[in-house]
Amino acid sequence: MGWWAAIMITVVAGMVFVCSTLFAGTFRRYVPVSLTADRTGLVLEKGAKVRMRGVDVGRVGAIEGGAAPVRLELEIFPDKLSFIPSNVEAEIKATTAFGAKYVELIPPPAPSQARLAAGMTVHSRNVATEVNTVFQNLVAVLDQIDVAKLNATLSALADGVRGRGESIGQATTAVSETLRQLNVRIDSMAQGWRSFKGFTDAYGMAAEDILAILDAAATTADTVEARSSQLDALLLSTIGMANIGTELLGSTRDDFVTAVNEARPTTDLLLKYDPVYTCLLVGAKLYLDKGGYDALGGNGRTLVADTTLLFGDDPYRYPEHLPIHNAKGGPGGKPGCGSLPDVEQNFPVRKLVTDTGFGSGTDIRTNPGIGHPWFINFFPATRAVPEHPYVLGEGPPAPGPSPSIPHGPVAAPVPAPPVGQSSPPEPTTDEPTPRTQSGQP
Repeated sequence: MGWWAAIMITVVAGMVFVCSTLFAGTFRRYVPVSLTADRTGLVLEKGAKVRMRGVDVGRVGAIEGGAAPVRLELEIFPDKLSFIPSNVEAEIKATTAFGAKYVELIPPPAPSQARLAAGMTVHSRNVATEVNTVFQNLVAVLDQIDVAKLNATLSALADGVRGRGESIGQATTAVSETLRQLNVRIDSMAQGWRSFKGFTDAYGMAAEDILAILDAAATTADTVEARSSQLDALLLSTIGMANIGTELLGSTRDDFVTAVNEARPTTDLLLKYDPVYTCLLVGAKLYLDKGGYDALGGNGRTLVADTTLLFGDDPYRYPEHLPIHNAKGGPGGKPGCGSLPDVEQNFPVRKLVTDTGFGSGTDIRTNPGIGHPWFINFFPATRAVPEHPYVLGEGPPAPGPSPSIPHGPVAAPVPAPPVGQSSPPEPTTDEPTPRTQSGQP
């Protein structure tokens, strides 16, 4: 009977041992994989589960290291390796706030075709925060706080917000609306910050130049301070000049207005002939550069001149010799440059047929003839008692060309005024009477 009892106890103990070892996985095969983490936490122990997508794929075989970076030896089930990519990531998580931790394998966004194998190392992304760690940090903070002062502060805060729930709610609603408006404009704000970065970068690169400018400004300030008396004198002189100018302009302001108004016709005329100024000045410069100085004695030694003897012209008579000015400028009646500024580049010289001249008489010699008067002696006017000049040959001007010319004399009649303009006024008796050579009317 004793033997049967011993055998039964042995069998029961063996069954318990076998069940325990089977439950613990002692006889199960595993593939060793390493996991590195910054820390393991306080409730991660040997034998903790290793899961992937909620399925147990192994267990923690050993933990090496302390609070510093640690190394975990994971034991992965061989039949699960075909489902785990080689670039898998891991996190150390907790089931509850106070529960034990386990290792969670997380598939990456782009899983590798290679599978996890024995001896590989997996890196942990993070470790879940533990409640006891929070308590420890909180206790460290509370150790630095005076409880009585904290109580007084909280009491004052409670008294301040008591009965103000509606106002606080309105303020919270307003803040929420403000944040909503800011959220709509978050892209613009981000662009503004990026632009601000470029602004700060530009000023960062120009910092040395800005400092150099400020240094130079400091030197300028020192110079101004050293010459402050001279600057004061300059300012006083400027004030005096301003006062004198005010007195001058104040007494003559009407004259300035009148001068400006009277200058308008002159400025209008200058504006009208504005296109020809450049041609005239550039053409004159080209003329001087290409021989004008030499021809006019510009070199200080020579002068090119062409002289001859001409028949004398008859005296000026009014109004027969009044000039005719009916030229209207260049093409279209507007002022033009003709062949200027460089005549050599615009040869032959352009010529316009214009209605201009020296009146309707023939005194400006258009045909051979004897001038009248044909002799004048001015020497008597140089005597001690001046006498009138001695004049011979006073008479009418020489006759014009023969009527065989189809249109008679060469001198043209005064042309008719342009369309839309009135004819020039006829001379009246109040015009000055022409004088003879003897000076008598």
